[in-house]
Amino acid sequence: MPAKITLAHGSGGGMSSRLIADVFYDAFGTDGAKANDAAVLSLAGGKLAFTTDSFVVSPLFFPGGNIGKLAFCGTVNDLATAGAKPVALAASFIIEEGLELEELRLIARTMGELAAETGIPIVTGDTKVVEKGSADKVFITTSGVGIVPGELNYHPGRIAPGDAIIVSGTIGDHGYCITALREGIAIKSNVTSDCQPLHTMVSSLSSLGDGVHAVRDATRGGVGTVLNEWAAQAGQEIVISEGLLPVLDEVRGGCGMLGLEPLYLANEGKMLFAVSAGLADRALSILRQHPAGRDAAVIGRVNPGEPRLLLETEWGTRRIVPVPVGEILPRIC
Repeated sequence: MPAKITLAHGSGGGMSSRLIADVFYDAFGTDGAKANDAAVLSLAGGKLAFTTDSFVVSPLFFPGGNIGKLAFCGTVNDLATAGAKPVALAASFIIEEGLELEELRLIARTMGELAAETGIPIVTGDTKVVEKGSADKVFITTSGVGIVPGELNYHPGRIAPGDAIIVSGTIGDHGYCITALREGIAIKSNVTSDCQPLHTMVSSLSSLGDGVHAVRDATRGGVGTVLNEWAAQAGQEIVISEGLLPVLDEVRGGCGMLGLEPLYLANEGKMLFAVSAGLADRALSILRQHPAGRDAAVIGRVNPGEPRLLLETEWGTRRIVPVPVGEILPRIC
């Protein structure tokens, strides 16, 4: 095949077939003879979770991952927020004419390796090629299905006064990593993207049953945006403490230099939990035993009151943390 993607690769003819077979079937470990437009899955009993998302990021490759890793982990983590055990994913690629074939191959291989490591197969998908200038190298849309145990019901509507708000680790790592790379300061930065699958960490809390009320991955818009959404959905006030927020020193210092707020930076490997107050310590202990939750921390609580997010500063004052307006950091995930 040519070393670069051409429009012919998206024509549906022989070059399309070769592209799919040589790049995607090879990377995903798919048997082309059994391929079809739809995958038929035999699922065990239980509730079915289904999610879909699109991923764009510039640059495509960054310390700690690439767009393929974002797409895979992001979809798995979205399923995990429902308490689901991921069963299978689908992946659709929109590829810009002129993309280096080896870059596409590396992205696909990354996804294939993650599928093999986690046991979550990529079972179906689609590929389109567009003229140069019609896209930014490659966009990926993913979908996923998973089984939810019947007793689990994670939903913001269940958040209640007294609940503890827990974050699974340091915030803003991914957003800062991408920003540092774009601003040309990455060579001096030790911060890498936190992109990782979190389904096993979330499932470790299943022993708490109804004590876990809500779960969300704090991606675009970060912790501040998610908690604002939770406050509105639950009709409750959420108060977080500035002194309890786990932020890497480099991220905090870099944000001060660039005029950014860590609360709004994207995360690709951090979860937020709303947990009954009496189970907060137990939840924290369980999370810290998982590699992805070693820096987990209780950062706030839920109070009865006006639906809003408040921050208690280290000076003892309180301020409203608003929903961000406009573009925070473009093309971050």
